[in-house]
Amino acid sequence: MIRPQLNSITRLARAGALEQAWTTFHAAGLSPQSDDPDVLTVYGRLLKDRAAGESGAAREELLNRAITAYERASALSHATYPLINAATLAYVAGRHEAAVALANAVMTLLDDPLRAAETPYWIDATRAEALLLLGRTQDAERMLRQAIGHQPEAWEDHASTLRQFAMILAEAGRPADWLDRHRPASPLYFEGILGLAADDAQAARTIAGAVDALAPSMVIGALAAGADILVAEAAIEAGRQLHVVLPCPAELFRAASVDPFGPAWADRFDALMGRAVSVREMDDWQPLSNASVEVSRQAAMGLALCEAKRLQSSARALQIVGRGEEGGGDMAGWEALGLRLDRLALERSNAAQVALSPEAEVVALIAVPESLPFHFGGDATLLVGQEGQHAYGQSSLADAAHRAAALRGGHPEARLALDYRALADTQDGRWDRALMIAAADLEGAVALSESAALALALHAPEANVQPMGDIRTASGDLALYGLFP
Repeated sequence: MIRPQLNSITRLARAGALEQAWTTFHAAGLSPQSDDPDVLTVYGRLLKDRAAGESGAAREELLNRAITAYERASALSHATYPLINAATLAYVAGRHEAAVALANAVMTLLDDPLRAAETPYWIDATRAEALLLLGRTQDAERMLRQAIGHQPEAWEDHASTLRQFAMILAEAGRPADWLDRHRPASPLYFEGILGLAADDAQAARTIAGAVDALAPSMVIGALAAGADILVAEAAIEAGRQLHVVLPCPAELFRAASVDPFGPAWADRFDALMGRAVSVREMDDWQPLSNASVEVSRQAAMGLALCEAKRLQSSARALQIVGRGEEGGGDMAGWEALGLRLDRLALERSNAAQVALSPEAEVVALIAVPESLPFHFGGDATLLVGQEGQHAYGQSSLADAAHRAAALRGGHPEARLALDYRALADTQDGRWDRALMIAAADLEGAVALSESAALALALHAPEANVQPMGDIRTASGDLALYGLFP
């Protein structure tokens, strides 16, 4: 029974949900005094991740506790995985002699026929890490290349190894640019024009060629008729993952952005939705508008950035525009982060277009207890008060997040939330999602909607945003995130 719980905790930690992972660890009744090596390994992992967000004496204490847990786990299991983690953490903690001794112990254990079984990838990746700790950089890279060759698409495993290598090289003050040769393929955000005929073979070939050249690990975007669907089809054909981010419920999006262009596009939309690894809807009820499309675009870009961070890679973007026309949406935020943007110009082969409502606006909504003695400045506007909460609207998501975090710091008991959505009428009740999220009462954090959490990766990439699972509402489960200090 304990193994599924440990697997769940590890998945949470890998997803960046460290606070939720800790909560799950304690709720499961797991203890650092356990004699189960798997429990100790997971405990060491959580301590290591927490140490990454600390400095000074707090960081040193966490690292030392993690090293102890990993060493005990290896002694109990005869496994190399916890031992190499102990060695690397000893090195980044400044205990270089101990790290070298542990790295040599890893090398010995790797050759021991009685050691715990590991996959071919982890055997060679562990040897590569030990070699790096011993100062044998060229041998380490050769072994890393061999490890990746065993499982070329085990991207999360590669990312974990690269993260360890980066820590070692940073502590040693040695160049780390060679790691770029071994990073997982980049996640690709995509967006494109609607004006393409369903039988435009030339456009399909051109887009497929661009996707093949970029060779992404996954593609992330919407599925409007035209270039969007062609990118998604090319990615699926190449064996890449498809993650769909829609501005509104799928049936409303299909009715507005797919059906008007003919049944061929509608059938292809349905097929892609069935093959997508994930589908996210940024709004639970509103029809399509220019503002809701913009929220969805920013969220999809943010998801690409989050996936790149998880994979220790770098996100890219592909924007397909009409030949001789200005680019589609504004990509200034993307380019300001120094990220690669490829633009592809195509002749429009279908004159049909979709007119979206221009009336709605993109708004960051902050839910604040009505009793809190605080007033937002700038362009923040009090929209409504209900059930003991005030909802403020503001145009800048980054500013709203900064204000909410500062307010949380001064009032740690307050239930605060931040939503990001299209709003046409301040009295239409659509601020209620912020109130539902605030009711989750996340300890030590501002509660975020998924649209706010993903878009913050674009607007404030330094923010400590973590997934916190789902909350149940009358209209279904709602993804919950936390903004931590």
